[in-house]
Amino acid sequence: MKEKNPLLVFIIGVILLGGGLYWLFNSVVVESTWGYGFHFGSMNMPSGLVIVPLIAGVFWWVMKPDSFLAKVLTILGVVIIVASIIASVQFHFMQKSLYEYIIMIICIVAGAALLARVLFMGDGKK
Repeated sequence: MKEKNPLLVFIIGVILLGGGLYWLFNSVVVESTWGYGFHFGSMNMPSGLVIVPLIAGVFWWVMKPDSFLAKVLTILGVVIIVASIIASVQFHFMQKSLYEYIIMIICIVAGAALLARVLFMGDGKK
């Protein structure tokens, strides 16, 4: 089937996909429990202890600026802090009616399908 106006189909697809994703992302509440400790698998560590490798790395780096291991420990300390913050984030989907949920999903899927049809189907010529 040849599209009469692929630009219009593309724009409608972008609007449907963008609107559906915006609606979905506005329906999610994000919260963090970082202040209550770091939970990674079965390991449980108070959040204050996460900073210890960073403190040790900075102390070591100031004492011996040429030490490669001090730089590695400092970078590892920063990575551990960032990982603990990311690991403590929780997502909660706000309550929606089934009708709202279905319309949201239909907007996302229909928009993605229209975009895929315009971008990947081509004009049919070889």
